[in-house]
Amino acid sequence: MVAITPGEVIPLSPLVRRITAPNPGPMTGPGTNSYLIGKEQIAVIDPGPAIPSHVDAILQACNGRLKWILVTHTHKDHSPAAAELAEATGALIMGNLLAEDDGFQDSSFKPYSGFDQDQCLQSDEFSLRAIKTPGHVDNHICFLLEQEGLLFSGDHIMQGSTVVIIPPHGDMKDYIESLQRLKSYSLQTLAPAHGELINQPQDEINGLIEHRLGREKKSAGCFFS
Repeated sequence: MVAITPGEVIPLSPLVRRITAPNPGPMTGPGTNSYLIGKEQIAVIDPGPAIPSHVDAILQACNGRLKWILVTHTHKDHSPAAAELAEATGALIMGNLLAEDDGFQDSSFKPYSGFDQDQCLQSDEFSLRAIKTPGHVDNHICFLLEQEGLLFSGDHIMQGSTVVIIPPHGDMKDYIESLQRLKSYSLQTLAPAHGELINQPQDEINGLIEHRLGREKKSAGCFFS
């Protein structure tokens, strides 16, 4: 893994830049990646924790052009900066609420609107398609940048780390079904919330499905032996 430096603005494509929050750890890897999409009207995906230096880095990079704040899910390393960014810019907060707080959610998250399956956010420069992907938690959404086949995978798929799935809001059946759903889309690259870009997304998805089903089969064998 290439070293990731928090606060640096890293161009990933003509439409996408990445800023990583200074919150590294066992559950967050190098830190939470915030992705900036667009040039004239900008959407940020996963604004991250409300750490002043991270919020400032996003505001400076957007330079008054932030219009939308999207979150993949409402864990506390992903969405708390949304409120501060919205207050500073007037940008719209968008994302789905969890049906019932499990104690791990960002209570400050107050979205302007949520997303339906395959709903698109469009500007003159890009189209972001919302793909519901419950599993890690039941309000999880991935966003597909259709112009580039780039999937912002949040915590549904992470580089070099196993996704934590804790009931009741995490569900293994939902997780595998969500992975299967992603196979029906035209994907070129995965942009996870933690870690670097992942190439060959279909191979990555198939490997995750095989790994999870293999672990489940072994667990069932141990239980019934």
